[in-house]
Amino acid sequence: MRAVLLLGLLATASAVHLDFSSGTLDGWTHSDDGKYEGKFVVATPEGLDAVTALKVPEKAKHYGISKLLPAAVDPASDLVLQFDLKLTNGLSCGGAYIKFVTDEASFTPSGLKDDTPYTVMFGPDKCGDTNKVHLILRHKSPKTGKIEEKHLQSPPFVETDSKTHVYTAILRASNNSYAVLVDGEEKKSGSLFDDFEPPINPPETIPDPEDKKPSDWVDEARIADPDAKKPEDWDEDAPREIPDEDAKKPEGWLDEEPDEVDDAEAKKPEDWDDEEDGDWEPPKVPNPKCKDAPGCGEWKRPSKPNPAYKGKWSAPMIDNPAYKGVWKPREIPNPEHNKDPAPLTNIGKVGAAAIEIWTMDDGYFFDNVVVSNSEAEAAEVREKSWAPKKVIEDAKEAEEKAKAEEAAKKAEAEAAPDAADDDGDDEDDKETEEENKAEL
Repeated sequence: MRAVLLLGLLATASAVHLDFSSGTLDGWTHSDDGKYEGKFVVATPEGLDAVTALKVPEKAKHYGISKLLPAAVDPASDLVLQFDLKLTNGLSCGGAYIKFVTDEASFTPSGLKDDTPYTVMFGPDKCGDTNKVHLILRHKSPKTGKIEEKHLQSPPFVETDSKTHVYTAILRASNNSYAVLVDGEEKKSGSLFDDFEPPINPPETIPDPEDKKPSDWVDEARIADPDAKKPEDWDEDAPREIPDEDAKKPEGWLDEEPDEVDDAEAKKPEDWDDEEDGDWEPPKVPNPKCKDAPGCGEWKRPSKPNPAYKGKWSAPMIDNPAYKGVWKPREIPNPEHNKDPAPLTNIGKVGAAAIEIWTMDDGYFFDNVVVSNSEAEAAEVREKSWAPKKVIEDAKEAEEKAKAEEAAKKAEAEAAPDAADDDGDDEDDKETEEENKAEL
């Protein structure tokens, strides 16, 4: 099985495929920044004896590690990013994404920081209400030179079970589209221009930041009718509820009996000191005489809703004749507006892969990082490196499920009475009874 699982090289050489089949970090370098107290290790995931991968060994730490690519990958002719992720202990709060670092001569893996420029950030992130597979592009405006993060809206959810999953991001330069795959299945796709926020192409107009709402602007659509008068018969002091004069005390009501009485069986504790503890009183218990009676103690007439109750009077609401509508600032031409026909040419080449995360969990395993211009190459890695893991883990899951079902059946059988034995005993008892009758 090792020979199949450790196939990390592609038939085509244009893709960069980074795995940990050597059992070492193999060029991945921890950042020297003191923030990153967590240190990755290369280890074997449970149940995948023929695999070694990059592991997060401790929880509640920042991690920072990266590796330079053999050559920068240009997204101008499509960009495909992919990696395997196994969350052994799930994902309660933390990031499990990869930053594909922008190719810059000044970058060194040991100098990785949280603000190191990246071309694409891709992968799972979950904590509290956040549950998403990030896809973020750092796009440079061809007009202003401003670099801005563009976030995929409504991204897919994270697969949080303990099995290995493969995450794939596809950015197509040919038609400016994208797709996010999980385990080779498309979970989200669309246009680079439509599905990212802020949009790749800024809008033609923007609200004028200098425009202010006029002081006499009326934006209340409804007002209390100023001509309305409180009716003369409106009684604001009428109570919400009144005694129900039709109610009658139930027969058998025990007026002289309290709801609770002293516990006749209670005894004063031997160590009770009247001088220090005061006079001892037995605890109270429900009055047994009230158990079968409709009630005990003083009967009080119940209340009922007051038909005359109207509450505090207020004028009815009417349309405001002075209403001008919801105020909005006027629109002005957006100085940053431009139409970038080829946005992937303005996100930068990928020069390194970096895992720069904080997490409250441990047991993450990263493997088979792919940076390519070809969807087919990424699919080939998926088939050779991830698919065998899926076979093993699916088989293990099925085996554990079968064992659990068998154990449940066994427990159910042991708990149930032995019907066969019971039937035999009944038959013996019947025969004995008939023999006794015959002797009589």
